[in-house]
Amino acid sequence: MRPVPSEIKYSFPPITYPDGRKSVCKIPQGYIQPALSTSDYHELSKEYGVELALVKAVMQVESCGSGFLLNEPAPARPKILFEAHLFYHATPKPVSRSRPDLSCPEWNQDLYKGGSAEWGRLLDAMEFDEVPALASASYGLGQVLGENYKLAGCASIQQFIQENFAGEYWQARHMMNYIVNTNLLDFLKQRNWAKFAYGYNGPLYWEHEYDKKLAAAYKEAVVVA
Repeated sequence: MRPVPSEIKYSFPPITYPDGRKSVCKIPQGYIQPALSTSDYHELSKEYGVELALVKAVMQVESCGSGFLLNEPAPARPKILFEAHLFYHATPKPVSRSRPDLSCPEWNQDLYKGGSAEWGRLLDAMEFDEVPALASASYGLGQVLGENYKLAGCASIQQFIQENFAGEYWQARHMMNYIVNTNLLDFLKQRNWAKFAYGYNGPLYWEHEYDKKLAAAYKEAVVVA
């Protein structure tokens, strides 16, 4: 695995970019956050022993095949979704009393704001409880939850965040490591979409038709390949 450039540093309190955006990572001036290259895809396929179209299918369903916010200038922030129900259970602080949009006992899709606004929600939550907030968001190409940083192959959640900012290569490895470490790789290889979606997206996967979306994305990836 390639090392993350040492100049990329996790930062909290957050830093402010020249255009006013706030971020939790310092990025060296001129650093390019690389997208996955063709050789990267083939490397992942060979290393994890999985068909290339299957790798692309999961990424397409989870992040539309892009790990960074496309509407943001460099350095872009990773795509995230902040999960208020996870934050509610991750912190003992009564955040829900003052910010029910950040902390609530049940999953509520209406709380999502999407795009860059999800970073606003995460940063607000971090003001209440830094690490539980980071753990309550999903990141990058595979939308791996911060709470699963160890399953993604990282020693700390701060390392996980740094790697998400470094580029899609590291985001892709988080996704594949998570799939391997949760025993989902065989289901993916077998194209058992229902069992894979159950393990990757949870028992309510069928409500959002994740299995059907994966099957469709796979067929499209095979055609493109």
